[in-house]
Amino acid sequence: MNLVLWWHMHQPDYRDVSGEFMLPWVYLHAVKDYIDMPLNIMANPGMKANINITPVLISQWRDYNYLIEKALNEEDPAVASRTIPDPFLRPLVATRLEGGLKTWMREHYRWSNYDKMVSRYENYRKIFDLAASEENLHYLNDNFYFDLCVWFHISWCGEWIKRYDPFMHYFISKGQGFTLQDRRLFLKRLNEWMKYGLTLYGFSPLRGEEKPSWPPEYPDLIDKETLEWLKIRKKGIYQVTLSPYSHPIIPLLIDVHSGAISAQITDIRYEPCEISNYAQGMESAKAHMDFTARYFEEGPFNLSLSGGNSPAKSTYREDRWEESKIKVLWPSEGSVSSQALELFNEYGINICASGEEVLSISVGLDVHNPIFMNGRNSVPLYKVYKWKDTNLRIIFRDSGLSDLIGFTYARWRGDDAANDLVRRLNEIDDFDKDALVSIILDGENAWEYYYENGFYFLNDFYSLISSSVKITPILLEEVCHIFGDESKYLRLDYIYPGSWINGNFRMWIGEKEKNKAWEFLNKARETFLKWKNTSGKGYDEKIRLVERQLMAAEGSDWFWWLGKDNPVFSQTSMEKIFRNYLKNIYRIMDEPVPDYIYKSLASTENLISEAGGIMKRGAKQPW
Repeated sequence: MNLVLWWHMHQPDYRDVSGEFMLPWVYLHAVKDYIDMPLNIMANPGMKANINITPVLISQWRDYNYLIEKALNEEDPAVASRTIPDPFLRPLVATRLEGGLKTWMREHYRWSNYDKMVSRYENYRKIFDLAASEENLHYLNDNFYFDLCVWFHISWCGEWIKRYDPFMHYFISKGQGFTLQDRRLFLKRLNEWMKYGLTLYGFSPLRGEEKPSWPPEYPDLIDKETLEWLKIRKKGIYQVTLSPYSHPIIPLLIDVHSGAISAQITDIRYEPCEISNYAQGMESAKAHMDFTARYFEEGPFNLSLSGGNSPAKSTYREDRWEESKIKVLWPSEGSVSSQALELFNEYGINICASGEEVLSISVGLDVHNPIFMNGRNSVPLYKVYKWKDTNLRIIFRDSGLSDLIGFTYARWRGDDAANDLVRRLNEIDDFDKDALVSIILDGENAWEYYYENGFYFLNDFYSLISSSVKITPILLEEVCHIFGDESKYLRLDYIYPGSWINGNFRMWIGEKEKNKAWEFLNKARETFLKWKNTSGKGYDEKIRLVERQLMAAEGSDWFWWLGKDNPVFSQTSMEKIFRNYLKNIYRIMDEPVPDYIYKSLASTENLISEAGGIMKRGAKQPW
């Protein structure tokens, strides 16, 4: 059997018009998961996997790289602090702290998983507990808060940084009393890792810089002994893929009422959104695809098996990749519809994916149950599908296997979890030798629940897979060639609109708060379109600024977090950013901001969310 392992990385656009980052998740996940994930694949000879990233994440990552480096070149601490675009990073270059800032630091520098990220280090645990206490706070001086800042950032560093970077060993062993010189050195090291991290995805660390070589090399930031050992080993390889620019739910942009269709099919409670349709939604969807196309041109795409410098040789002609210009897309949240697939095909996408629930609804059967095809039993879920008469192929994730990684294995020993997953894959192979199994899931948020960021589970799993005689890990660009024969794929002429979560769009529309967000966004877009049509010459820059604000506001995350199935804090912090984008749209146009945009969209009725609402299960339908 063939295995497509596909990790998805994304963050919404957290930048204000001033360039300030309103939440820190881009750079925190960059030094943790976005660096660890590709390096873990590279360190396992024979392993092949796929990593998806969003263009808006790359854009924000580059802003951090540039502005942190610029701040480090400033000698004046006040100027350096103003240059850094994120309040979480500023204390690393500060000389003194005001009282209000200390209160902020006590709250925000405890955004780490206590069991897995804090308790691992006694020094961090002690100051974390002190910061959480309301007693004796008047005894805590500036040095305490600077140490809290450094330890917060150490806890968020990935395993490759913690284990193999000699500089990080120094900070961990010192433990306390971090001077301004220490903190600036720490920030400089984070900046070096972040700049290296973008090259792991085939992109230059800064705009305008020369494109890095591909496949990537190991960093000279790690200790020499480990580096020499890694260099003599054959590297595992991975393919980088993209999602639409700001991670919007494309089917809802095209037809906002497609959520009602999927709700009826999956029999869920759904409140209709009271707008006729999202204004010029198809044009907006194309704008996201246009931006994505530019990143396709810039990135490492089509190079992982071509150019003659790959550590893995394929059985087919490598020069075919230069001719085919294959493009792979993970639609935001696996969200598809017939109109969306037609759009993807228009942009030359060769492969995309969704969830098994969408496939079950579309073909009207439990896709785990085998069918008799070409003289043997085959499982419909584990087939490649061709969209109509096009060159677009579709694969569908196995929700059960994907959710085991996302929600279950974090509580297991890494080797036990890896062996259990391989056992399940072997059982599929025993039944269906032609199976293509797709495990697709969040590649960043699960690992803070794992022991040491999932290091042991991932490396045990990769080692077992790469040495298996029954399971062949493959890159997405190989799918069309392995399954190019007409007898090896099934044709799909219609698909119900839906996502990988329950086969519907309930996470983004159909609830009071989510619907209001769509109504506010649509009104802002209608106002912009009218203003744009009546604007004279000289407004090009303002039009561009508004369009970027609209694209950021169309990202899926703002709608995901709204509603009573998510914590109030998460709802509030995210919906504030969403409303800020709407305010900016009106202000840039010199239009009055409607009063309703100043009112919170957060729900006061909240349920307890698994994993804090960051991840959801792709629940199966009871066919």
